[in-house]
Amino acid sequence: MESRNPGKAEKLMDIAIRRSFLIPSSQIYGSPAGFYDYGPVGCAIKRKLEDLWRREMLQKEGFHEIETSFILPQAVLKASGHADNFADPLVACNSCKSKFRADHLLGQLPQVKKDGVQLSGLSPSELSGLLKKYKASCPQCKKEELSDVGWFNLMFSTNIGPIEGNTGYFRPETAQGIFLDYIRIIRNYGSRLPIGIGQVGKSARNEISPRQGLIRMREFTQMELEYFFNPSDSTHPKFDSIKDQTLRFADGEGGYFEIKISEALEKGLVPNQIMAYLLWKQKMLYLAIGIPQSKFAFRKMPKEETPHYSRGNVDMEVETSYGIIETAGTAYRTDYDLSQHSKHSKADLTVFDEETKQKVLAHVVEPSMGVDRMFWCVLEHCFREKSPQKEWDWFDFPPAIAPYHAWVFPLMKKDGLDKKAREIEEKLREAGLSVYYQDSGSIGKRYARADEIGVPYCITIDYESLQNDDATIRFRNDGKQIRVKADGLAERISKYVKEGRTTAPEPA
Repeated sequence: MESRNPGKAEKLMDIAIRRSFLIPSSQIYGSPAGFYDYGPVGCAIKRKLEDLWRREMLQKEGFHEIETSFILPQAVLKASGHADNFADPLVACNSCKSKFRADHLLGQLPQVKKDGVQLSGLSPSELSGLLKKYKASCPQCKKEELSDVGWFNLMFSTNIGPIEGNTGYFRPETAQGIFLDYIRIIRNYGSRLPIGIGQVGKSARNEISPRQGLIRMREFTQMELEYFFNPSDSTHPKFDSIKDQTLRFADGEGGYFEIKISEALEKGLVPNQIMAYLLWKQKMLYLAIGIPQSKFAFRKMPKEETPHYSRGNVDMEVETSYGIIETAGTAYRTDYDLSQHSKHSKADLTVFDEETKQKVLAHVVEPSMGVDRMFWCVLEHCFREKSPQKEWDWFDFPPAIAPYHAWVFPLMKKDGLDKKAREIEEKLREAGLSVYYQDSGSIGKRYARADEIGVPYCITIDYESLQNDDATIRFRNDGKQIRVKADGLAERISKYVKEGRTTAPEPA
């Protein structure tokens, strides 16, 4: 996969802000780092990404969706380990008082890169030693006056209610809410394993040095699924249907290889059928949103990077102009979370398994995906620069995730063309399609505006439309047009969205 391209990242962010994909949060007050708002265009795409995840990862699998609280009591995060261990290594400049993440500062030093120093998992004292060994200086004032490295807890804290000392935290992940609600949900659904419970929601992490736009933020959206199962049976009912499909893995040496899912299981790249199936679901989801197979791969985390409670972690990594970034992580969390919460709360979180006639503390496989990073990857890989065929930059979004299904144009704002266009717009909306009416500027400029935000179809009402009660559909990718009767437009556009069509069909 290709290397970094910061010029492209800057261009994309500029386009994203100019075209209302993104808005720096609290911009009129200086935009604190690590926060972005989604404008009308970006919000529409983000919602469609979330809905696609719901459909593919929850609805099609018969799983349940919940929505849990954003603020958690300290006791919850003590039990999960976050209150004591959810921290990054912090180093401060004794001269200018700037603060940095120590491993990131070291990772930027040419000699550290040249020596191939492994920075993940190092203790503060080990990082302090490396900072001194490589004579690291402050990136701001350039002085070699750095403090010893210490831990900085990443959770935002608050006080629950008026009584001081009743500490709560903004959740650092959506998963803990699912673990807390699990026992009530499974008992409401017959106490039968396996069961899948997921949610889409905000999480917050007080990053030391947020950077790279949407890649590392202080507030972000997660899509997480917890698949609870009896540890005595880690098979998956749909495994046989996908076992001969392939997954693309990083080989750990800068290369990649394709492997059958059944072979990945046999060779220990994935710990069980459940994770194998969920990885395949992630692959298909990424293909559906326009990320080419050659631009993403799975990476089995090495033992030194795998959490102590996990029996296997596999990340999904995508090529971007910022470099290779992790966009999803799938972990076999065993019964760690449920056992910790059971221990600290004294609650019985086991269920009685009718088949084995035993009480079971479920194990969990968790696919966790970041919406914001996914959104950025979609921008990266659907962006098309202007060419002789199209004289403007544009986005080649799959129709299912485009911000609007169609834009509706009257050729002119007179002679009843605008009234007819409004009637068509209303009928398309009533049919459940997302459309936008635009009547300013030349028709060519309106086509360009639609292309620039990735709208797949432009519907134009001209004088012939008034006579024949029809309209033209112009296709984004090839610019060709066809005429369709007005009463069949909604059905036709819906059909094209479902097919993913972005070029005109061949004449019958």
